Amino acid sequence: MNRRDLLLNEMGISQWVLAKPQVLKGNAQIRLDKKIKLVVICEEDHQNSHFFADLLRALGLQKSDYSWVDSEQSQRLVFEHSPLVWKILGEEQAVKIAKNIANQTAWENNSWQDLAQSQKKRKLWQQMEAFSAQLEKTDD
Repeated sequence: MNRRDLLLNEMGISQWVLAKPQVLKGNAQIRLDKKIKLVVICEEDHQNSHFFADLLRALGLQKSDYSWVDSEQSQRLVFEHSPLVWKILGEEQAVKIAKNIANQTAWENNSWQDLAQSQKKRKLWQQMEAFSAQLEKTDD
């Protein structure tokens, strides 16, 4: 008998049941706080890059105003508000998660490396400019 079983036995617990068994099956929901204004879906972590810091500054966002998740986590997101979503995913992954966040998707890029191209970076900045006013309104 292992330590856990001995402790349970001493407490008179001979059998236990998981309260949320779906968690073990990967169905755990990720609830976003209402203060989250931007969700970035990307397989690679570029949160500490200078480029991303510039984007946050341009959008007037703090670190507590965004959430960075991968594609697997994005499928478990649950939110009661409408944050903007920036998908930085290959086409196959983007299609997989599109149905869950179709209405919130503001920007899409195939990869972080794409943003090294001045043309794509310029297009992203132009798109973000249109949404900066929307982000400011959510402060109220």
